[in-house]
Amino acid sequence: MNHRFSLASFVTFAVGLLCALALSASLLQAQQASPADLVLHNGKILTVDANYSVAQAVAIRGNVISAVGSNEDVLKLAGPQTTVIDLKGRTVIPGLIDTHRHIYEANYDGKMTPEKLLQYPVDWRAVRTKDDVVSQIKGLVDHYKFKPGEWIYVASEGLSVMGGDSGQGSQIKILFDELNRWELDKATPNNPMMMSEGMPEQNGLLVNSKALDIILASHGDMIKKYGRLWLDAGGRPDGHLEPPATRIVRVLPPQPNPADVGPEYKMTIDEDSAMGLTTVSTQLTDDLVNAYKWLESQGQMNVRMAYGMATIFGTFDDLDKKTKELAKLQGTGTDLIWVSSIAPSAADGAGSRTCMGMERKSTYGSIDNWWPMGQCHMDSEYSGPAGKGARTPASYFRDWVVQGGANGIRFANTHTAGERTIALLLNLTEQVQRQAGSAVTKQWAFDHCTYVNPRDFAQAARLQVTFSCAPKYIASTSAQALQTYGDAVANTYVVPVKGLLDAGVKVVFEADNNGYVWGDLELLQTRKDRDGKVWGPQERVDRTTVLKMATRWAADYVLKPDKLGSIEPGKWADLAVLDKDYMTIPTEQIHTIQPQLTVLNGKMIFLTPAFSQEYNLKPAGALIATFEQLKSRRRPGGSGGGAD
Repeated sequence: MNHRFSLASFVTFAVGLLCALALSASLLQAQQASPADLVLHNGKILTVDANYSVAQAVAIRGNVISAVGSNEDVLKLAGPQTTVIDLKGRTVIPGLIDTHRHIYEANYDGKMTPEKLLQYPVDWRAVRTKDDVVSQIKGLVDHYKFKPGEWIYVASEGLSVMGGDSGQGSQIKILFDELNRWELDKATPNNPMMMSEGMPEQNGLLVNSKALDIILASHGDMIKKYGRLWLDAGGRPDGHLEPPATRIVRVLPPQPNPADVGPEYKMTIDEDSAMGLTTVSTQLTDDLVNAYKWLESQGQMNVRMAYGMATIFGTFDDLDKKTKELAKLQGTGTDLIWVSSIAPSAADGAGSRTCMGMERKSTYGSIDNWWPMGQCHMDSEYSGPAGKGARTPASYFRDWVVQGGANGIRFANTHTAGERTIALLLNLTEQVQRQAGSAVTKQWAFDHCTYVNPRDFAQAARLQVTFSCAPKYIASTSAQALQTYGDAVANTYVVPVKGLLDAGVKVVFEADNNGYVWGDLELLQTRKDRDGKVWGPQERVDRTTVLKMATRWAADYVLKPDKLGSIEPGKWADLAVLDKDYMTIPTEQIHTIQPQLTVLNGKMIFLTPAFSQEYNLKPAGALIATFEQLKSRRRPGGSGGGAD
């Protein structure tokens, strides 16, 4: 019996061995018949797979990774036409993913004219009285000779109410207390007009009477229900708008030609390629979507883009029917551009407009008088700044989150800065889960981490929401938080990455600007400001975790965990070759890392001149430049990012 069992076992083993040899031969034949297009070997491949494995070589066939492993095994996949690169020990990482990046610089090099941008500037640096503003607008009307009834968009240049003391207190007072729709009517009696207010359009606009009449005629009932309009002393709408009213008017002026602005955006994403960024997530209005789709049609889209649809929010009041329709769009698109959410864009403001539940110990900045607690869009009691907003019976933001969430709308790609905003959103998330089940919110994400109260960590973990955290706030917000809210807030609330992770919350990386990402990745590890002060030292994270935040974990945020985020067979071939070893370089030198080669979708899209010369590589359509050379094209003060 034992003899017969051993014989049977041997037969089984032999058959298995023959099958394995046959399969191996079959794979070898397939490899020989279809060799790799690109092989990188003799390197340190940080795969960022589930085990954070390190390999020597990687092979790419078409737009996917075909093999990862030893030099010997991977080099077998090379054929006569394969590009083979000896990395000479260089480090390779998956293409970086930035989950909240500002990629909408429409006048990157300063060469776009107002006629092409369809935005006409008022220079606030020359403003001393409200009449100066009216006079400049009148000059624009006389110069450009707009047709009666044609929409005019006026951009407020040289004015910022983004946060802190901008030194423009008198000008901000002119904007919010002295200018109104009737003053604008003096300059624009025949045209509907909207003017920006030194903050993102979704959070504030000033319109004239013709523009206000148009939106009240088309959305009067919705505005009465949801607002938000500012009122004068007599109770009349004065032309200042906050969302959702801003969203209704924002879609009405004409938008630039994609062929005009597309090349401007291309210069922005060129810099992304030079940083090793291959995927970005952002919020895009329809005009921006059209511009990036134009770039894709021209074969110039050298970054993947997962975007929140930012135009539709706030433009309709049948939330149940419309959100069911919109939910079907999430995840649709191409391999380069796809919808990742239907985005409210901003749940509160930035700087003094950050929604906080704590009383300020000192003045934060020039706009405290208008927003002493911030722009609290998620708060059902919020109707606008102190003493100015019309009371509304409902909050569009809350209704959107609850009704839209139950219908499958994903909450992501949205500015959520203040600790009160986070707390309100977590409670709303809980409400949606009770109503429709936990599955509907499993991919929800809150952007920025500007302020997160530690008491909310456990709830966030239980609800399984993701936090997209911007290290820039460690440096820019902590010092102001110390002055405004005290030491405990400055050192425990601001970008608390380690605390969130330890509580079981998934955290991913974002820049929330257009700066050099390697400095941001360093800041997550050091938490040092420019003066060398460490803020919240207990919140520092190690370099392995940081790389996961910017690759593997971020792939979940952009809804492509099976395609992006690691160097593994079958995934899209997005990677970057670095000039320094990320795993061993001193932490405080990480900001000096410069990618030498960036591969997107299997194609080399960026090479430094030195790397190109070393390997005699000049791929068709690839950028051959340094990051500094690309950055030198920026207009002064342009493309620097900013808060929502």
